[in-house]
Amino acid sequence: MNGIMEIRRQVRLSQWSAMVREREESGLSVKAYCEQTGIAAKTYYYRLRRLRESAVEQARSEAAQPELVQFTPPAEYTFGQEQRIVIKTADTTIEIPVNTQPDVVAAAVSFLRQS
Repeated sequence: MNGIMEIRRQVRLSQWSAMVREREESGLSVKAYCEQTGIAAKTYYYRLRRLRESAVEQARSEAAQPELVQFTPPAEYTFGQEQRIVIKTADTTIEIPVNTQPDVVAAAVSFLRQS
C-alpha cells in the first residue's frame, strides 16, 4: 500500500474510533446513536468490524517479529558445558547451547510460533 493510501486508511480508522468512543460515552444504544447521528446501523457495525480487524492485524504484525536481545551475564557468572537456553511452549521444549548463533535461535523461535 502506498503512503497516501496508508495515511487515508489511518485517518479513517481514527475517525471511526472516535465515533465508537463517542457512542460508548453517550450511553446510547447503537440503534439510538445511529438514529441521532444519521448513520446507518449497518455502517456503524461495518466500521466497528474494520477497527477490530485492524487491531488484530497490528497485534499479529507486532507479535510476528521475535525480538532477540543481547544478554551479558554478570561477571561472576561462568558458563559451563551443560548450560543451555531453554525455550518452552505449552507442548514443546527446545534446549539450545548458550553459544548458539542468534539466527539459529531466531529460527527456533519462528518454528515454535508456527507449531
